[in-house]
Amino acid sequence: MAPANKKATIIALDPQADRLLSRAARDAGMSRAEFVRRQLDAVLERYRPHPKPRCAGLIKGPLPKRGDEFELFAERRR
Repeated sequence: MAPANKKATIIALDPQADRLLSRAARDAGMSRAEFVRRQLDAVLERYRPHPKPRCAGLIKGPLPKRGDEFELFAERRR
């Protein structure tokens, strides 16, 4: 029975998927249910709401002019 704050869901697996699930869970050292929960949690992470960053970087204004790349390698062209 699922804890009070969780909802039970039933899935049907073909025999091969059932065997692979048992093997993967055993190799991970956890129950089949815990293995499924963790894998599903990882997949669903992309659908969870995430707060937007307040800024995209540390630069708050335009970058100062630094010169042309042509000037940097002027000595090498001689």
